[in-house]
Amino acid sequence: MGASGSSGERPRVLLLTATGYYPPFIEEVHEKAIAGEVPRVWLYDLPYDITFLDQRFLTQPPRWLRRVYDRLPMSIAQAIEAFRVQDDYDCIFAWGAESVSLPLALMLRLFRRTPPLVGIFGWVSVPKKARLIRAARPKITSFIIPTIVQANYAVQHLKVPADRVVFFHWPVDIDFWQSQDSSEQEQMICSAGREMRDFATLIEALDGTGIRCHIAGSLVRGKIDNWRKTMGDNGENVALPENITWGPRNSREMRELYARSRFVVLPLHHSDTDNGVTCMMEAFSMGKTVIISQVEGQRDVLDNGRNGLYVPVADAAALRTAVVKLFNDNERAAAMGKQGRHDAEARFGVDRWVKEINQVIDRAIAQDKRRGKARRIDRLASAGRTA
Repeated sequence: MGASGSSGERPRVLLLTATGYYPPFIEEVHEKAIAGEVPRVWLYDLPYDITFLDQRFLTQPPRWLRRVYDRLPMSIAQAIEAFRVQDDYDCIFAWGAESVSLPLALMLRLFRRTPPLVGIFGWVSVPKKARLIRAARPKITSFIIPTIVQANYAVQHLKVPADRVVFFHWPVDIDFWQSQDSSEQEQMICSAGREMRDFATLIEALDGTGIRCHIAGSLVRGKIDNWRKTMGDNGENVALPENITWGPRNSREMRELYARSRFVVLPLHHSDTDNGVTCMMEAFSMGKTVIISQVEGQRDVLDNGRNGLYVPVADAAALRTAVVKLFNDNERAAAMGKQGRHDAEARFGVDRWVKEINQVIDRAIAQDKRRGKARRIDRLASAGRTA
């Protein structure tokens, strides 16, 4: 990690970041990970000389340009800066930064530039994003899409060439997300997350059961989500059943909550992407099974009856039946949770993810070098014919 060119031999990668995550900045999160406060920051395991392009502009644009950037939307300013410094790097890698990578790709197409551009893409079927992808796709070397439904959508509907779409599952830090003491478990369950959550159905399902549940709903500053509307202003002004509590948890608190719970429930609204997958894999890694709404986007992670259970979307009666039955069958819940931990270790670990990312970026760099060599040969041949 560090400024470009500091290593000499390692490929230089410009890493685009989504502005909404900072501060804290990535190096501060990494320090917390080293201290055991948050999960591992896998970016620091990539074998490259990486420069982060966030709102600090560590690429050091001139002062006059910084003043221009201050007047622009941050994602557009980042895209322009990435375009400006593209020749200083062997590859541009967009991590959760579609609002930056897509405008950058459009600029590359407009000015006929071809640096290797690799990006992680999530919900590509969203209409506005889909339109941008159709226009930008010629200049994106590789689309990493960790949701099989969305990967298929990119190929079938957005006409992204199949050889440029790479699918592999999101990672989970199996060292951070693990129970230290099985005796921590209590007579309770939990739920968590933000996007596309249907907590109203969960509350209805649990009302009157006496089963304690804590909902660790997360908040994003300045954003109002549907689930928050169903629960009142910020989830604070609604009368909850006495067996249900609500409130966000940080990573260590969330780990403790998973450990105390018999299993995890993730109620979802209809979705064609893998909402809930992060919480699901955290639960698996903690040795906890999951009950989750069966939406179109959820495939290949939960194996119904083996490591977790599906229930119909927005069906409070079916969810209530599944929760009560599993809560009263601790042996089955424990067995599925054990299988979930095995799956997390075998299929979803960070080391596997880093290896896959590394291969995609290396391949993009190698392809660019081959293209560059071919262009040089063509120029020499053309010069020879002219002579």
